[in-house]
Formats: sequence, C-alpha cells, structure tokens
Amino acid sequence: MLRAALAEVDITPKLPCEKPGWIVKVLARSVDDPIMARVMVLDDGQARVAFVSLDVLSVRWPMAEGIRDGALKVGIPRENVMVAATHNHTGPPVSAPGLATKDQEYIDELVGKVAKALADAVARLAPAKIAVGSGVESRISFIRRCIMKDGSVKTHPGAQSQIRRAESAIDPEVGVLAVRDMQDNLMGMLVNFTCHPTHNGEHPRLSAGWPGVMCGEIKKRTSPGVVTVFLNGALGDTHHSNPLRPEDLDLNTKENVGTTLAETVVKMLPRLTYFESANLGSARTTIKIPLRDIDGPYGVNMKNRQRFAPDEVYETLIAKLRAKKAKRDHVLAEVQAIRINDQTAFVSLPAEAFSGIGLEIKMNSPFGNTYVVAPANGIVGYVPTQKAFARGGYECTLSMGSKLDPIAAALLTDTALAQLGVVAKR
Repeated sequence: MLRAALAEVDITPKLPCEKPGWIVKVLARSVDDPIMARVMVLDDGQARVAFVSLDVLSVRWPMAEGIRDGALKVGIPRENVMVAATHNHTGPPVSAPGLATKDQEYIDELVGKVAKALADAVARLAPAKIAVGSGVESRISFIRRCIMKDGSVKTHPGAQSQIRRAESAIDPEVGVLAVRDMQDNLMGMLVNFTCHPTHNGEHPRLSAGWPGVMCGEIKKRTSPGVVTVFLNGALGDTHHSNPLRPEDLDLNTKENVGTTLAETVVKMLPRLTYFESANLGSARTTIKIPLRDIDGPYGVNMKNRQRFAPDEVYETLIAKLRAKKAKRDHVLAEVQAIRINDQTAFVSLPAEAFSGIGLEIKMNSPFGNTYVVAPANGIVGYVPTQKAFARGGYECTLSMGSKLDPIAAALLTDTALAQLGVVAKR
C-alpha cells in the first residue's frame, strides 16, 4: 500500500544577511515573505523516496549530503533523496557565486530544520493515493536570449530594433504529482515548471519569489494544510520578462507569475486520476565535467561576450577560476532519477541548464511523464547548449558561474537519459 506525507518549515535567516543571487554583493535588511523548505515522502512498501525543495538560489553538494544524512536516520536511503533549489535569487546566503559569501552557521541550521521536517513527515506517513498529470503554461516564461541582426546573441537585449528572434523555445509543461488521503482530502503536491525567479534580486530584502507566491496561492485556493513542493526545471535561458515585449515587464511581477501558475495548477486538479499504488525506484551517478579552456575560443577573449557587472568584477572571478583549475581541471556533477511508476520519473541536473537540454531529455526519455529538476543535488553553473557558445551572450561568458567546457550539455543529457534508462528497467 502506498503511503505519503508532506511537511514544511520556515528557514528564514537572521538579518542582516547576504543575498547570493546577484554577481555583486547585496545585503538584505528586511523580509518580504518567509523563506521555506518543503518535503514530500512516498513509501510503496518496497522503497521510500523523498523530494526536498528549498527557497534558495542553489544547493551545494555538502548541503545535499547533510540533508541526506538526516533522511537516512529516518529510513530514507541517501540515493532516494532529491534536494532541489527553487533557484530563488532573493534568498539566504547558502552559496557564494560572484562576490557573495556563504554563511556556514546558517547552512548548518537549515540542514537541521530540513532533517526534522523529514522526520516529521516519516512519522506521519499514512495510506494515500497519487495522480500525475501535465498542463501547459506559456504566459509567464520566456527565452531571455535573442539572436540579433549581427548574428550574435544578447541576454535581455533591450535594443528592439536589432532583434531577429528569440534564440530557442521555452518548455511550457507544468507537471503535477498530487497526493490525497484515503478520505479524498488533498494533502499536497509536487509542481514542476521552468522559469528563473529573479524578481528584486538586487534589492536589500529577502523573499521566496514567485515560487513562494505560487505555493501560498495554492493553499488559498485549496486548503490551508496543503503543501506544494516546487521543483524548477532547465531554466538557464528562461525568464519571467519577455525581451520581445518589454512593455509587459510591469505585468510580470512575482505576484502575477506565482498567481498565474497557481491558477493553472489548481485547474488541473479535478482532471487527475488517482491510484493507490506506486512503483518507486531511484538511480544516481556522478560524472566529471571538464572546466573550460580559460584562454581558448570561449574563454577570456570569447567573441560576443556579455558582462552584467564591471570588468574588474569579472577579472576577480576569472582569477578565482584560474586558481580553481590549477588544483583540478574538472567539476563533479551528480545526476539522479527517481521513478514514481512505469510512466513517470523525475531526473535532476546540478546546473542552470538551458531549456533545450531539458526538452531533449524529455523527448528521448523512456517515461511518458519525465520531469527535469534543476538545479538539484549540487550546482556547477550555467550549461548552455553547445551551439549557443558561438553566438555568445551572458550565460556563455566566462566567469565562476559559466566555467564548463561546451561538452557539458552532451555529458549531462547522456547521463540523464542513462539514469532514466536504469530506473525504467528496475
């Protein structure tokens, strides 16, 4: 018999604190809305899996492993725990991209709170039924990279008269895994959707961004006890502002984006068909991805580079990258797949992968319902598609956040499909 439980816990840090969602240092002195951690635990009698969602920019590998330590203590195998960040650019200091500094004391506190939430969920595991479905939402997510008349790509280009078209296509799929108890009460859900949450990232205040708005709106429209575990997708080149219609910028506030997505999710719920069983399983592996040639064609002198901070900031970051590469010429990246049933699986990427990478994984997956989760179980920075490098743009411009060899896209895609193949056969 399938059993399930969900839990949530406030992980808002003490103020003031740094916000790591910007290239330069930003200090938060106020809080717009709570920063949360949310968990879902499923148990089919043979296997137990957990999904963890954090309202933070990224999850570093040691933090994911710390959370898995806590999960193991309550009977959830380490390889069965997926730890994802919503990629919220207005969250607490859990990582140190750009010139930010992480707060290890806060990270330790966060890990402890999530471990308790997992323990609470396991203690409350009860018979349940689940449903999986997909919808489409194309009004709030856009490709932020545009091909210009000179053949280059600009991210958030601004210059309307020079735009040819958006470089690629968004992933409009909204994936929902809903859980009800045996009295048909909605307990909560996983929601998977692809879009950067960057509202107010440069301002001196914390927020859970539009994912937090979405979770709150779903509570309002269903029941106060409903917990929504949000899992972002391959968001590297997607954004809530449309470069082809800059006049819509004021419409796509975090409130509008979160509320619109919540409406789409809630409208899906009556159409779902529920089952009292699952076939849970997982697989994970760790691969090596080479660092970029710093002085090569996509290094410091890359054609069509685009910087969103002063040159001296980038030079500081590139110096850090040279020191990093002198010690090790690669990064480690974990790719994990969790099977829900014979038709449904979630696969994680520890990166800001481009939308095209997520779409390719979905289209070649052995599962009809394949949901790509990113960034999760670590973070290695931007992973553009290989062809994007020749066009340039912000995400391809060398820095600590964009440091991988262009082969990274193929390595992560192949590994994700391989792990999906493993769990499909088990």
